[in-house]
Amino acid sequence: MMISTGFRFHTALPGFLFACLLVLLPGPARTHPHVWIDAVVKPQFKDGKLTAFSLDWTFDEFYSFLVIDDFDSNKNGVLDDPELDALAKASRDTLGTTDYFLRVMVDGEKTGKIDFRDLAANVFMERVSYSFTAVLDTPLDIRVHKVTFATYDEDYYIEITLNPDDPVRFEGDWPQACRYEIGTDEVNKIYYDLVAPTVVRFPCPAS
Repeated sequence: MMISTGFRFHTALPGFLFACLLVLLPGPARTHPHVWIDAVVKPQFKDGKLTAFSLDWTFDEFYSFLVIDDFDSNKNGVLDDPELDALAKASRDTLGTTDYFLRVMVDGEKTGKIDFRDLAANVFMERVSYSFTAVLDTPLDIRVHKVTFATYDEDYYIEITLNPDDPVRFEGDWPQACRYEIGTDEVNKIYYDLVAPTVVRFPCPAS
């Protein structure tokens, strides 16, 4: 399962760190993802309607090492609360220019404005993680509308993979008969038409 993103995470790092990352990669790998994210997607429901998506991202070990080293301003080997706040702010500023790599389609059309809120950064077992919420402009009834969720980098610089054990969690008051299914978008491929992004759909039985 592949999901990619369009955000340049290296913009949050000094140039020399990004250069080191490229030097360490073998030649062919330079055209493939440089950063990997494990994601859990949590659709939020209220009164039976989809209102938001909350996401948890966990970054790969190597990228986490670079981020921790860069934002550890007091050089004590960990990210303290002020340093985590600085990381979250830098990420909000950059991700805000790319819609956090989220693509929500409703009946085949891109949904309206999404309000991104509450991005927080943390570190657990030496891996950096983010949590944030994407609030939809209008609540959606997934029994009526065909909703598709995806998150990917069209340049394939970053790969986001849904967590294999816990990829999608419905939270709140969701229509109990509805479920999710994970598939691929074979029509809108990325990376020279080689990669079909992962999508999450929400099928519901006909009433």
